Amino acid sequence: MKNKKALALLFTANGISGFAQGVSLLSIPWYFAQQDLSNKFNLAYAIITFLTMFWGLVAGTIVDRFPRKRVFLGTNLTEGLIVGVIALYGWYLGDLPEIFILIVFAITLFGFYIHYPNLYAFAQEISPPEQYTRITSWIEIVGQSTNVVAGALAAVLLEGVNLHTEVALPGITIPVNIVIEKWTIYEVFTMDACTYGLSLILIAAMKYVPYDEREVELGSFVKRLRSGFSYLMANKLILLFGFFSYSVFVVMLVKLNAMMPIYIDKHLNEGGDVYGIMEMLYAVGALSAGIFISSLVRGMKVTKAIIMLMLLATTALWLSAFTQSTKIFFTVGLMIGFANAGARVLRLTYIFNHVPNYIVGRVNSLFSLTNVLMRTIFISIFSFTWFSEGSNITWAYFIMGCFTLFSGLMLALNYKKLVTKD
Repeated sequence: MKNKKALALLFTANGISGFAQGVSLLSIPWYFAQQDLSNKFNLAYAIITFLTMFWGLVAGTIVDRFPRKRVFLGTNLTEGLIVGVIALYGWYLGDLPEIFILIVFAITLFGFYIHYPNLYAFAQEISPPEQYTRITSWIEIVGQSTNVVAGALAAVLLEGVNLHTEVALPGITIPVNIVIEKWTIYEVFTMDACTYGLSLILIAAMKYVPYDEREVELGSFVKRLRSGFSYLMANKLILLFGFFSYSVFVVMLVKLNAMMPIYIDKHLNEGGDVYGIMEMLYAVGALSAGIFISSLVRGMKVTKAIIMLMLLATTALWLSAFTQSTKIFFTVGLMIGFANAGARVLRLTYIFNHVPNYIVGRVNSLFSLTNVLMRTIFISIFSFTWFSEGSNITWAYFIMGCFTLFSGLMLALNYKKLVTKD
């Protein structure tokens, strides 16, 4: 397959920047949870998420209008500079005001809304159709491998390590003393900024040949955006599939940033180490999906496989709602990670096979618009003080489980129509 080197550089750059972003996105909600300001963070998260809805529409038109490599270079440079300047300000002050921490959170989320549509469109552009499932699986494998490491590192950095023990071997006892100081939030941001720079260098080195010359639509932003809407209106089954197949992804993001810090702190009465380990286990589950999902669902219709993954996510969320066990919660992390990543691999394969490359950026952005609306609604609801009191956060998990179940039922009701396009 041509473009092997380009794909390798693309995956590596994505993994490197994703690693530090993962540590930052774990550190920020936990920072606010430790200050007993989770409600404030969730309100800010809801506002930021709502604003990304408008940015997502712009991002999709950018992805389809300009060379995807140039888009990657521009976004990495912009995000790296902003995060780097804020990190330097933290070093200067010896601390960071809350507003600057939220700016880093916002710029990272805004970056995702152009990064991932661009990543998927670029991968589709430089890959042969017969390799789409393999390529989407590798995107997931690389991304989640870095998340495993990010979760493990976050577990260490958020709380620090102070281990003093002895290892007994035949005839000798070896003292083990491991002390790692807890990192400040601006030290985490410094690492994040450096990885943007490294990713920028790798992407600049990419050379590739598109499999098909894509047709670039010119004209105004409104005209290009209208083309995306028109395409989905003319292909309503793709619209329906895209809307409901995103439900596990919606739940995962709401759970990770708005619900999980409160659940761990208030319901499980645990610390940042559990938060980091949970993220790592989520990534392990997602990595497993990237490796095995193609084999597990071979011969099965995409729609049926995604419905089954939605039921798995529903089970995991309701387990969280009706139990108070750290061990069960860790199992839930594996289940949610597997369900979300498996659904994403299958959803991307479906979209790659049914949506032309010249418009795929706008189509993915319009799908993102719908899931942003759902996330904004849920995060706004869960930002009410009642959910952060005692174990009331478990009701949020129950509500999320109902949402994934409903989405699965909607796909099941349209199953016969959808499988004709699988």
